[in-house]
Amino acid sequence: MRSAWERNKNLLCCLVFAALVCAFLWRPIFNGEVLLPGDYLAEMLPWKAAAKPHRQAPQWNPLQWDAIAQFYPWRVFYARCVREGKIPLWNPHQFCGTPFLANAQSAVLYPPNLLFIVCDPIVAWTAYAALHLFLAGFFMHLLLRELGCSAGAGLIGGVCYAFCAFNIRWLELPTFVGASVWLPVIVLLVHRAVVRRSASYAVCAGLAQAMAFLAGHFQIAFYVLLAAAAWWLWRLCLEYSSSGCCTTIRNAFTGLTVFVVVAGLVASPQVLPTVELARSSHRVRDVSAEGYARFVANGVAAYRLITAFAPDFYGNPSRGDYFLGSAADFIEYGLYIGVMPLFLTIAGLFHAGSRRYVLFFVLLALFAILCATGTPLNYPFYYLIPGFSALGGPNRILLLYFFAVAALVGFGTDWLAAQASRQIVRRQAGFRLGVAAAIASILLLGLAFAVAYFCALAFLSQVGWSAIPDPTKWYTPLAALTIVSLAVILARSFDLLRGPTFQIAAILIATADLFAFGVNYNPTCARSEVYPETRLIKELKRLTADGSRIAPINERWSLYRVPSCILPPNAAMVYSINDVQGYDSLYTRVYKDLSSAIQGIDSSPIENGNMVLIKRITPRLAQLADYVLTTEKLSESTLGVRLVGYWDGVYVYKISGEHPGSSYYRPRISFFSYRLGLFLGCLGVATAAGIVCCCWASAYWRTQ
Repeated sequence: MRSAWERNKNLLCCLVFAALVCAFLWRPIFNGEVLLPGDYLAEMLPWKAAAKPHRQAPQWNPLQWDAIAQFYPWRVFYARCVREGKIPLWNPHQFCGTPFLANAQSAVLYPPNLLFIVCDPIVAWTAYAALHLFLAGFFMHLLLRELGCSAGAGLIGGVCYAFCAFNIRWLELPTFVGASVWLPVIVLLVHRAVVRRSASYAVCAGLAQAMAFLAGHFQIAFYVLLAAAAWWLWRLCLEYSSSGCCTTIRNAFTGLTVFVVVAGLVASPQVLPTVELARSSHRVRDVSAEGYARFVANGVAAYRLITAFAPDFYGNPSRGDYFLGSAADFIEYGLYIGVMPLFLTIAGLFHAGSRRYVLFFVLLALFAILCATGTPLNYPFYYLIPGFSALGGPNRILLLYFFAVAALVGFGTDWLAAQASRQIVRRQAGFRLGVAAAIASILLLGLAFAVAYFCALAFLSQVGWSAIPDPTKWYTPLAALTIVSLAVILARSFDLLRGPTFQIAAILIATADLFAFGVNYNPTCARSEVYPETRLIKELKRLTADGSRIAPINERWSLYRVPSCILPPNAAMVYSINDVQGYDSLYTRVYKDLSSAIQGIDSSPIENGNMVLIKRITPRLAQLADYVLTTEKLSESTLGVRLVGYWDGVYVYKISGEHPGSSYYRPRISFFSYRLGLFLGCLGVATAAGIVCCCWASAYWRTQ
């Protein structure tokens, strides 16, 4: 009966998470919209000239722009190729052609991306986000249940992890959430592999880790692997301290070996081509002291710590009032996980029954914060891990901070709900500890808030900001949440609320807090606003049906406002039009050098080195393009071009002269990488299946 009831509670929590995800994404799910910033497109040509009067675009956020400028076109191209029975190894629609599968963020081999094949990509985009939000919460719930927490504690821990700043602010960029959601279930499987001495669970953990790499963001997948390895070593130490047997160490390291081998083999079809492409990409940088200084300079500065308590202290891009540099920083440096969860995190430190787990998560949270803020802990990562020198900064390790805090929230909720009755029999002592936890929370969080607040004020005065940010947008909600949270915690400490009632109240407060913070953050738009087909697009499809390439003239880009441009990089991919510009973090340095030499200037904008633009027309441009798109009328005789037409505010010119056709530069990935990766991937799946079958057969014969 108990196991059936436990399964029913897990099923109920599963339904709760599904309902929360539907409520959070109500606009794209129930209102016929899509989780993409389509309003940005309406500010650019050709859509701007052809669009009907529309609402004003939200504050320009370069990272959210990536959702509709990079990831959506890539998913459309991927779905189109697979439906046509092609393996998308090559993308002809950007950079005059570039490897596609070898670009990790294309995530061609990530199983959940099958949604884009079976559904319309616009529908699949929302379904993908909803699925991963659900998995993030439910996996965290299962982990906490495995570690001994109640269903209520697992539920609030799952809510905190799924709807924390990291997952919500990166939600429109599928590779980030695609990798992050696997962290709780990997730790869960690692835990079972060590405790139960099970090779089957080690195999499953390896497969889940491979999913994190196949999801497309290797930096996040590495942090997931780091946390899994740390948990494995932690559990090994606990098992050895309790048994003192060398067999325990041998079994644990055997499981760890199985985990690493399976993960490496299954992920190799994506990893090997990506590594080969990365070696020739423009992001390759020499490891140096100057590079390390730039790397840690992008960490979380002290003045940003205030956002752990007041996420809108510096404004919010969704309201259009974020004033602290580029709105992309709002995503990169978010620290918010809710006010009630912070109090419950402190309470979790009193959970003596799970102290061996609590200590791990406390150390993990501290480690993540210290790395994210640019301390010397980053030194071994930068100098010893290949590829780290090409990353933008250490701030994305905050994922581990949110994961650790969500776990501590679960332990704190359980401890307060039980009011320490399992550890201390005397009721009065339980009251004293409950009050002590509330007081400790007030003192520690109050001190942390004071330090963060004065750091923020010092920064604002240093940069010349004369006024304190509008208190009604951050102080009022912070004060209200603090009062309500403390009232509920103190009511439980004095036994005015029963344990289950307290858990329900804590879940409701945390959910309302995180929903109020994030539900309107990610912009949405009508589905018809996502790359609509205009007159110019139709004419370009006709003109380039023979494989000709276009070169839109875009002289500049911007980090602070919607750029004024024609067919921004990667947009042509949606319409199967070949473009010579592009937007990709792994494009090759050779192509950029060629494009820059043809134009006589740096082809990448200062604001975004991941782009290659055509900034001006030169006689050598015929080496790359057949048609030029511009908003200005050109001198045909001087520049050697011929006007073809004028549509949607854009002049289209045919470039005269010799066109080299297939002789232009084409970066390629050797088929050896693809073949070796495929072989190793198949070997990994076969190895995993073989180990699991052997374990099941062994267990079966032992029971006979």
